[in-house]
Amino acid sequence: MKKLVAVIVATTAILMFAPTAYASDGDLDTTWGGDGVVVSTHTDASAAYAIANYPDNRVLVVGSVVDSPASRILVSRFLADGTADTTCNGTGEFIDTVNDAVASDVVVLSDGSFVVAGTTQTNNIGTLFVAKFTSTCNLDTTFGTTGIATYSALFGTSGRALVVQSDGKIIVVGDEYPTVSDSSDQRVLVTRFSALGALDTSFGSSGRFISSSNEKGQAQDVVIDSSGRIIFTGSIVGTVAPDAAIVGRLTRNGQLDSTFATLGYFINEFNGDAQLDAIDIRPNGNLVAIGTHVVSYSTGPQNALIICLTDQGALDSTCNSVGWDFLSDFPNDVYADDVFVTPDNKILFSGASDDGNPRPFVMRLNHNGTPDSSFATSGMWRGTSLIGRMYSVTIQIDGRILAAGGLDNQGTMSVGVVRLANTVAATTTTTTVAPLVTTSTTVPPSTIAPEQLPATGSQFDSLTMALLLTALGSIVVAARRRTSH
Repeated sequence: MKKLVAVIVATTAILMFAPTAYASDGDLDTTWGGDGVVVSTHTDASAAYAIANYPDNRVLVVGSVVDSPASRILVSRFLADGTADTTCNGTGEFIDTVNDAVASDVVVLSDGSFVVAGTTQTNNIGTLFVAKFTSTCNLDTTFGTTGIATYSALFGTSGRALVVQSDGKIIVVGDEYPTVSDSSDQRVLVTRFSALGALDTSFGSSGRFISSSNEKGQAQDVVIDSSGRIIFTGSIVGTVAPDAAIVGRLTRNGQLDSTFATLGYFINEFNGDAQLDAIDIRPNGNLVAIGTHVVSYSTGPQNALIICLTDQGALDSTCNSVGWDFLSDFPNDVYADDVFVTPDNKILFSGASDDGNPRPFVMRLNHNGTPDSSFATSGMWRGTSLIGRMYSVTIQIDGRILAAGGLDNQGTMSVGVVRLANTVAATTTTTTVAPLVTTSTTVPPSTIAPEQLPATGSQFDSLTMALLLTALGSIVVAARRRTSH
């Protein structure tokens, strides 16, 4: 493995604005790293795919760093001012030197430990994993097998997002190949693990829900509603277009909830090629999902897609009167990656707009899905002097916005975190689920035998991104087109 430089660089020369105190919503917060932008550099390319609040106003991100040709799990933690939190592994970060893997999502638990989901590779074979870390950013060896549990299938799986139930059980979503990986027979996958990292065989069918051959695709994100039902979103093969957006709901026990939308699924192509990447729950229990949309999939540009659903899976007419819209940055392609609904029902989403180079952005929408003109410029903060993409967005307890992803740093893509002013008051943004129980000796550490599986062959995902970063040294991000398999 190449020697990695585990140094957090709190100030960089790639700034959108001069280091002055922010004046209004959407301005860079200069108390973060001195200029509102923090970049963590390594010898090789790195990126953050998920961000979470951590106790004492600290910030946790997870993602990957490339140790060519492998990709390593990366965990970084920052203090409230953007400097390295050295209580995290002594350096402010953890890099897995064993597994070829990418971390895609993270949930912080009330005791400061945290769980991470993603995809691990061994000899080009992909498997969904969930790992637990201690508050000091080290793998918790009481969980799974030496800190990591996996779910594998005959022809491959991947993990893209997770959520933790109030009882400590862990839901991970992604995709599974029930047949050979190059056959395009990819299915939506939802799995559940116990608090100790064992596959919960009481969930779904032997521990997992998998969509039928009528819904070939993948889940990209997951939330749990106030009744404990599991709501996932992603995309499947369309009837006319290559892709159709999908939102599905499962019961607490992993069965398709037939009371939601049409027999458990909301599926729509929105008169084009539609995919969904993230979902969140509004204060009233309704849903907001974001993704991408191309009116004519043979030509561009690609737009950001927002859809609003009632809690029963019908289009919510209070959002753009028809329940959906796409936000164009013509003639640029727009990539929408994550969404967060604030306590006052504003909608934040993040991603990139490509004007020849991907430019990171964070946008704030009103409750009805229209751009909030009081935020930044016409509702959007755009890093016009930055090259990169914001894969994840959240808010701190005081309402300030955090976004994480990858930013170009002198030709090498690196973990980047920006913080923006935002006057909304948040009730809390630190996960309040109970810590995972790790003291029981009655449950085996893992019931999941490791298997060598073929690569999932999924759409452009975080692992693909890490490998491309090695070759390109820049964040030239392709659209998630199924035809690129």
